[in-house]
Amino acid sequence: MRKVRTLRGQITALGGKAEKQLILNDQLINRGLRVTGFFVWPERASTSQTQNITAILSYAQLGSADVEMNASDNTQLGWAFQAQAAEAPPQVYASSGFFNQLIDPDHIVNRDLFISLRASTDRTYNYMVVCELVELTDNEAIITIVKENSQSLE
Repeated sequence: MRKVRTLRGQITALGGKAEKQLILNDQLINRGLRVTGFFVWPERASTSQTQNITAILSYAQLGSADVEMNASDNTQLGWAFQAQAAEAPPQVYASSGFFNQLIDPDHIVNRDLFISLRASTDRTYNYMVVCELVELTDNEAIITIVKENSQSLE
């Protein structure tokens, strides 16, 4: 039986940044979550405004630094983004299309999970993270913790 857990809420960008802890370490290392969907969208949709959204799912807080989407950073496991430009009349809009989402398929979250916004237009955004519950052996749990701490397994 497939068990699904959905994490959803809102996060507000100020100065282009925001950070929110979604999952706290529950000390149950043999139970984890595999993220299967990561969606971020503005509280109010508008095609007449320029807006940028850069959202990062990670195992650790990104802090106040100007951290970018970085696939070589093992602490980052999901990315969602959109860029939309609006010009003065005659109104011409350019957009990256629907919010793009990328998720590392080879990860398990069994401790902390954070959502961070960087270089995003100041406003409130909705988020939804869809996860599948995964049972882990002791060895799988240890490997997951090593990967969460950004250590190489090669």
